[in-house]
Amino acid sequence: QKTARCPVPMAAGATRPRPVASSVPEAEAPPLPELSEERKVDLAELLRAPQPDDAATVELLLNPTPDSAGAVTAMMETARAGPPRYDCFISTGVAPAFAFSAFRHRNAEGGFQYDVRLTPTESSRVGTNSFCAQLKCSADCTRYTLCDDPSNFYSYPRELGAVFVGGAGLGNRISVLVPRVLPSGAAAQFRVLRPEDGIISRFLAGQAREHIMTLSGLWTSKEGGTVELTLGGEGTAASQRRTVFRATQSSSTLSLQYSSPLSCFQAFCIALSLVHHAQHRRRPSSEPRRAYGSVGRPPPRP
Repeated sequence: QKTARCPVPMAAGATRPRPVASSVPEAEAPPLPELSEERKVDLAELLRAPQPDDAATVELLLNPTPDSAGAVTAMMETARAGPPRYDCFISTGVAPAFAFSAFRHRNAEGGFQYDVRLTPTESSRVGTNSFCAQLKCSADCTRYTLCDDPSNFYSYPRELGAVFVGGAGLGNRISVLVPRVLPSGAAAQFRVLRPEDGIISRFLAGQAREHIMTLSGLWTSKEGGTVELTLGGEGTAASQRRTVFRATQSSSTLSLQYSSPLSCFQAFCIALSLVHHAQHRRRPSSEPRRAYGSVGRPPPRP
């Protein structure tokens, strides 16, 4: 039986996505709120779950951050040994708690993809540690698709968002698409059974836009520079825009802040997209490598 292609609202408490558009807010956005003390306790307790794939942990990391929680502080670091890997940690008010590791691989189309796991190793491919979501990168390093683990609670492939960085017509703009999140916390679902069902394809075709939220901002390559993404696309009044994502580079670490409607997984994938774009995008040979490219390994030799 064929699953309906149109994204439908999830039941309250179900897991995440959201979309991003391409406008760049000119007015300064207010600062992100502080994470509530109650949320810090919840994070610390759930991330110490005995099983990395514990359902509560997966929901915590993939579901939208509640409006009432405030902003979550996290960091992305580069592994110093082994295959190309990036680790994500969340600040819980006591000590950073491990959330994800992303492993870079070549894909069949000649581009890259990142396997996102709940463990800092890829050796556990079955059993409790088998969770594996993906960030798929276009060959030109301008489009990125966030994909849930196919063996998810809903038992069908789904996309949790998309990122556009630079590319034709965007310049140094960043646009992010995520499934729309309702006040109840339920999020729209993008079930992908065919290429045309994907969130990018549907958005560009002018379909399902009522089920998509857009974030926008400017990509920067300055050492210590900050990337901010604002909720609200073109035509949104400045008073209705708010910053929901911030990334600042310091040496080999990318400091992150994110809030509703983003999930930890979405924030991590946005940060990965920024780093991958800086490292692998095509550039004139005379152009120096961008600062964000230092948060990670150099591209593999041809």
